[in-house]
This record gives sequence, structure tokens and C-alpha cells, in this order.
Amino acid sequence: MTDGRAIVVCEDGTDYTERFTRFLGDEFRFLRAGHLAEARAACAAGAIGLLLDLDFRRTAREHLVDENGEPARPADAGRLVAAQGIFVLRALRADRISLPALLFADLDDPAQREFLTRRLAPLEVVPSSEGLPATAARLRRW
Repeated sequence: MTDGRAIVVCEDGTDYTERFTRFLGDEFRFLRAGHLAEARAACAAGAIGLLLDLDFRRTAREHLVDENGEPARPADAGRLVAAQGIFVLRALRADRISLPALLFADLDDPAQREFLTRRLAPLEVVPSSEGLPATAARLRRW
């Protein structure tokens, strides 16, 4: 039985939410958010942290946001899906939501990783190679 500590999982599918609920559901409550509006609402529900996927290819165009957190123009939607998790987090930070966050992304450029972790702090970028025990340890620090 979870103690009620809720973590928002912002993703375009249900993979992360299902995986973390299956393995860590006794410790945490995972609230899925499929886009920025749902993430805002879930954060307002007393969450202790955020998990964000980077790529949102399965998200409907009308739910995508641009670099400024504004609704995406149809012409820009294609380029925005690949970094949507970053844009969602930027918008949440602009809303003064300062929950610790994990961004699941394989970023090859160390300078890009450092820029994101500094600009969107508190943020850790988690590579796909990281196993569940290591990610669970990160969550338990919250």
C-alpha cells in the first residue's frame, strides 16, 4: 500500500506509468499526464516529483506545445514531438512548479545535458540504459 506520495508521469503512452506502478506501486502513486494541461492538473494534486518522457510521437497535435508552452502551430508539430518532454517541463517551470524531475532521454551531447539540468533544475537526465533499481533509488531520495 502506497503512502500517497504521488509522482506525475508525463508521457504520450502508458509504458512508464504501467512499469513504475507495477514495480513501485507499493511506495508511490503514479499519476499519468499525456500533455501539458494534464501535467499541470496532476502537479496541483500534491505530487512530489515528475517523470517525463522526451518524445511524444503518439500525442494528438492539438495537445502539443512549443518552446514557450504555447499551443503548437500545425506546421511546427512535427519538429516539436521529439523534444516535447522538455517543452512541457519548461512550461511547468514557468508556472513556478519546482518539483524535482527526471527526464528519460539519451542525450549524446554532455553540454546539452548540463544546460538542461541547470536551466530546468531540479532535473536529472536519465539514460535508457539505467535500470529500474537505480531509477527507484532516485525516486526514494524525493
